[in-house]
Amino acid sequence: MKKVTKLFAVSILTTLMACGGGGGGSPDYTGAGNVTLRVSQEQIDTGDRTKVTVSFDELHPDGVILKLRYASGLEYIGDTSLWKVGGKNIDASPDYELAADIAQETYLVYELSRETLGNNNSGELVFELRGIEETSQNSVIEVDLDVLEEGAIFTSDSPEFSTEYSTNLRVK
Repeated sequence: MKKVTKLFAVSILTTLMACGGGGGGSPDYTGAGNVTLRVSQEQIDTGDRTKVTVSFDELHPDGVILKLRYASGLEYIGDTSLWKVGGKNIDASPDYELAADIAQETYLVYELSRETLGNNNSGELVFELRGIEETSQNSVIEVDLDVLEEGAIFTSDSPEFSTEYSTNLRVK
């Protein structure tokens, strides 16, 4: 009876170990990439502009969706967006510019495809924002980077936004 119990315990333990506990996934898995951002001025007056530079590298081979969130006291200046990739400057426009009225925030969203990146895996997005009304003292601009998925549509109701990097940006 002791041998049967011992054999049973060993087989249970072996089965549990074979099932694994934590996986780890494919060694080829790659996240969306790395992203940081900076602004030319962290504090501006109403009517003033600031240049925003988003730097990225190690991007997913399928492309990425780059989402920015900032206070509604700022507005995007049209025709100021530029991709800097592989030593080239490429005109850009946001794919979405949506206000989240309840949170008083604005989302600026860009899709960066492999077609735009070419053989490059890093670069920058540069654009300008203007201060249109005072924001809180702890106002920030935030960025999130996700893998570009075919058919996905961005909405401010469900932005799937997790801040990966942020910096202060206040309008006084």
